[in-house]
This record gives sequence, C-alpha cells and structure tokens, in this order.
Amino acid sequence: MERRQKTLSTDVGRFGHHHTGQRSARLFQHAILIMGQIISGFGELLLRLSPQGHEDLIVQSDALEMGFAGAEANILADLSHWGQATQFITALPENSLGKKALMFLNQNGLGTQNTSIDEGRMGTYYIEHGTAIRGTQVTYDRKDSSFARWSLNEKDWEKLLENSSHFVVTGITPALSENCQKSLLNGLKIAQKTNCKVVFDLNFRRSLWSATSAKKSFSEILPYVDILLGNIGSVNDVFDAQIKSKNDFDALQEATANAIDFVSKLGQFQTIAMTIRQQINATENVLGGMVKEGDNLWSSLSIPTTIKDRLGGGDAFAAGILLGKLSHWEMQKTLNFATAAFATTQTLKGDINYLSVKEILSVSEGNLKGHVKR
Repeated sequence: MERRQKTLSTDVGRFGHHHTGQRSARLFQHAILIMGQIISGFGELLLRLSPQGHEDLIVQSDALEMGFAGAEANILADLSHWGQATQFITALPENSLGKKALMFLNQNGLGTQNTSIDEGRMGTYYIEHGTAIRGTQVTYDRKDSSFARWSLNEKDWEKLLENSSHFVVTGITPALSENCQKSLLNGLKIAQKTNCKVVFDLNFRRSLWSATSAKKSFSEILPYVDILLGNIGSVNDVFDAQIKSKNDFDALQEATANAIDFVSKLGQFQTIAMTIRQQINATENVLGGMVKEGDNLWSSLSIPTTIKDRLGGGDAFAAGILLGKLSHWEMQKTLNFATAAFATTQTLKGDINYLSVKEILSVSEGNLKGHVKR
C-alpha cells in the first residue's frame, strides 16, 4: 500500500482542490485532538450516472447526469453533515474522474488523507429511477476498478485505523474481488485489536455475487461485528431464513423482529438495527425501523413517504443509528431519528441527506405534514 499511498496534501495539490482538502485535514486533526470520535469507512466510491429526465429510461435519454455515491461513503457523508469527523479509506483512479471524486468527498467533509490515488478505472453504476408500478433499475460496471485491485495488509490497517472509534463496512465490498475480501478481513482484525467498534450493513447485492458466496464471506465477517444493520430481504437472501410477511406495516414489524432474532444467533452483537419498508408501489412507501440491544427491542414511528430517489435511504438509517449512539441519546430517540433520516433521504435527489439534525429531529417527532416554513 505504501507505494500507492499519498498524503492528502499531495493528492489535493495535483487535483487542484486545495481549500476543501485543507478543511478536511483540519477537521480530522481536530478530531484526533479530542479523541474517540473519528469514524472510518472502507469501500468503493462509484461514479453515478442517470438520465437527465429523472424518471426516464436510458434508452429514452440523450444525456446522463453525473454524481458519486457508495454505501460507506454515503454513511460517512451524512455523519459529516451532522457534525461528526470521518475519514474514507478508498482507492481512486489517477485521472479526471478520480479528481472529481476526490473533490466530491472533500466537499462533503470526508477525510481523504488515507485515500489512495492509483492506476485503474472508476467503478460506475447507472440508475433508472422507478415510479408508480415501475421499479428502480441499477446496472453496475465496476469490474477491475482501482478499488477492487487495491490490497491492504494488517500493518497498513494499524496506521489507517489509528484514532478511529468506529469502522464502517458493508457486504458490498467483499463482493468486489478477492483483494477486497482479504483487505476487509485484515481491517476487521486490527479493529478488534484496537477496540474500534465495527459497523456492518449486510447490503447483499445479488447482481455482484451469489447468496452462497455472500453467506460464506459474511460468516467470516460477523464475529468481528458490534453493530449490525440490514433488513428482512438481506436476511432471507443470504441466510435463507424464509421469514415471510404480508405487505402490511404491522406484519412487517413482526417479521423484522423475527429477522432480528434470527441474526442475533450469528454473532455477539451489541446492537442490531433493521429498516422496515411497506411498499405500496415504487413511489409510495411506508417506512420504519427496529432496534435490539440485549433483551430490549424498540420500534419506530411509521412514516408514509413519497419517494423521489430511493438510493441512500438505508445508508442514512445506518448513519442515524450511529449518530444517536455517539450522541448518547436514548434508543427510542435514536431509532426515530434514524427512521426519519431514512425517509427524508428518499425525498431528496442523490444518495446523501443534506437536512440538518434539527430538521430530521422534527420529522422524527411526528411533524410529517410538510408545511411551508417562513
């Protein structure tokens, strides 16, 4: 890794984005001074392309809008917007796309001092947003990306996770390559040794690998996990739990409790948190969440939501759970906040929740009418 690794100032100098890079470094150094609140994440940042007409198909479109996203980066970006110090450990290509991706990370407050700039390509995904009876379609083009080719050993991770209180990872990363699987496990070992809490979202992507491969990989990951996130679908898909439910919110709550009970036997988790989605169609959903710690189980309020952009909602839920725990909120407040973040993210364009903590708390307290504020 050391041959590839470059400092933040070197990367920013080459890419001409000095001011936001300096801000990212200052925030990170300040967090080191106060200790214990640096949240690190490891994953791939993707180029996100979608038709300019928000609900158009690619075959209808002559132009695509460009953005960037990735589950782990989304979680960290949300936390950064809510005042937490974060760093994103990833690899980007040494070209114009890598330059713009680094700018995106810095603009959203993610520490990039441990982002590698190297040979390779930018992983890409295409989104065709669903509406009404037509679901959203995601198409990946990410094979042999700079990130998928990157390797990190335990010695590398000792430096990368220094001063980190939490390590955010998802089930997407081990699906990308053997290098990613080995690098992630090396990071988990160091996180455990350094008492850095591991946050893992199951995030099974059936277009990237089989359920059998995911189950084998997750069985190696779960012993390291402190905070586990997911939903009924991921539990059923990966572990063949066969938890069934009617498309009714109360029934889905009961099924989610069963899913939590099922995964609780797979590791020694401090916290298990799951999203709930009653899908009337692609546009109209009722959203919620559930958390278990020890023998205690909490259910959130339900939030009817008109979906603008579905991607990023689960990441905001994960970020909300983390923020509540870092802020030492009561669990009911934490869960309601996470659920409100889950819902409001899907009313915004893109994968990141740009609302303030105050605005999301208002939704979490049941203010769902969307009145004009003057």
